[in-house]
Amino acid sequence: MADTYAGLQRLSETHDFAVASDDPDIRGWDVVNNASEIGKVSDLIVDPAAMKVRYVEVELDRGAFNLHEQKRVIVPIGGVDIEASAKHVRLAGMALTDIPVLPQFQATAPVTGSSRAAVDAGRKAHDDEARLTRAEEELRIGKRQAEAGEVRVSKHVETEHVRQPVSVERERVRIERRPVEHAIARDVTIGQDEIRVPVIEEEVIVEKRPVVKEELIISKERVRESETVEADLRKERFDVDDDAHVLDRDAQPRTRTGGR
Repeated sequence: MADTYAGLQRLSETHDFAVASDDPDIRGWDVVNNASEIGKVSDLIVDPAAMKVRYVEVELDRGAFNLHEQKRVIVPIGGVDIEASAKHVRLAGMALTDIPVLPQFQATAPVTGSSRAAVDAGRKAHDDEARLTRAEEELRIGKRQAEAGEVRVSKHVETEHVRQPVSVERERVRIERRPVEHAIARDVTIGQDEIRVPVIEEEVIVEKRPVVKEELIISKERVRESETVEADLRKERFDVDDDAHVLDRDAQPRTRTGGR
């Protein structure tokens, strides 16, 4: 495990490095997983040779994990989302039960005194060896919150012309003429006369009033989907050109044939 963190240091323990002025210093920010707070950023683990931040050191909240003592774990910088507006560091795609078992940072001690002498002796014993390293790219996948779009719900007014039959009653005046065959003897005067008959009918009264007919209930839910990430990774391969046939590939003694 010590070799894994060889050359790495806590930023707070270095004297020649600091957070760039255009980058936020996330030390002391809250660390959250989904909607729950799980700790705070205690330090940054930096690679002085590459001048890069490799890990975020998180001091876990004891109450969130039922811890009896202080515990700090480290998370690769590619596995966190920095939310500068809320001053939050979010652990993306990590279950709550996976966090307490994350590794802890162990700084490697500098080589001094007798240990340095042993290293020098080992180097002298292998001065006749040449070393060629092989490297390859690894794929690191992180996630962050991004706005994918929005749903706008509004309403507008439409005018619809409706036609509805209505039954109404009206009075009509009917006039009949009948001859009087057996006139009753009485005094009859000749002159002008008038009879008024009022005519009644129903009027249709139209009234409009708003009535709630339907409602929309708008909410959001989280769904988990699987996506495939594709990338081209470069790998170094060793090429050995033995043009003089001097390479002992099987590390076996060679035999000669001839006069000697």
